[in-house]
Amino acid sequence: MNIKKDDGSHISIGGLAKATGVPVETLRNWERRYGFPEPLRRESGHRRYALEIVPHLKLIKSAIGLGFKPSFVVQAKPDELTQLIADQKEQHRLNRGPLLGEETVESTLKRWMSHLEALDATALEDGLRRAWVQYGAEFSILKLLVPFLRQVGDRWAEGSLTVAHEHFASEVIVSFLTRQWRPLSQRATGPRVVLAALEGELHCLGLHMAAVFLALAGDQVIFLGANTPLDDIVKASNSPTITALVIGLSAATQLDEAVYRLKTLQQRLPDKVVMVIGGHDPLPEIEGVTGILTLDAFSDWVRTL
Repeated sequence: MNIKKDDGSHISIGGLAKATGVPVETLRNWERRYGFPEPLRRESGHRRYALEIVPHLKLIKSAIGLGFKPSFVVQAKPDELTQLIADQKEQHRLNRGPLLGEETVESTLKRWMSHLEALDATALEDGLRRAWVQYGAEFSILKLLVPFLRQVGDRWAEGSLTVAHEHFASEVIVSFLTRQWRPLSQRATGPRVVLAALEGELHCLGLHMAAVFLALAGDQVIFLGANTPLDDIVKASNSPTITALVIGLSAATQLDEAVYRLKTLQQRLPDKVVMVIGGHDPLPEIEGVTGILTLDAFSDWVRTL
């Protein structure tokens, strides 16, 4: 279907992604696989999307966040999705108690911080485990762990926590996350994905969070970790069974050097291997490399594999 001119009722795919929180690549993938969202075309040939599908896409995103498969919800009608979401939330309330509210999140983070201040690994890990069981992996990472780590970083910067506290928190959380994703990955039969940090990059906590999302989706994680030489990343990624390579950057990454290495790496990868980078804000723009800024967006991307 063609539209003669924009009258304010249509937006670009970039605008649609911004309005709904669904990444551009995910929207394109859904269109290819499921025929939705269906674009309209201007006389110039540019693709545009009707604003009226924004609420529909938000419902789809919410349903996927609750655990429904994209292959089902992308093709469901808005009223069906509304009912599904309501039923799922009610079931959660009956089985697990009320969803976390803002005050409960705040009190949980405060309790975790007190465990960190006391360097009490047992109590901190117990808090992580209880949240994981009660609220699920995605909520625990996006709504609890990420804000907690941000608070740790802020308090280190202001001097109320030491480097020892920051390292302690990272070690406890990495150990906990590894025990969550590794057994799932070992049983998985889905796409094989390599996760690595470039040589000289010593931070890989974000990669462990990414590993959780991949393993939960049934993907096999090939975890190379921090400070991995370029040749070793290439060797691991050149296996014919590898689907994607995820490179984790950090706030401490020297971008100029990283961009050079990423471009070199890209040239040595098989064409079939999708290369994804994330973890640094802003991300460098490299043609042919997918940049994913947030874990929420990464979770959406994982569902397209």
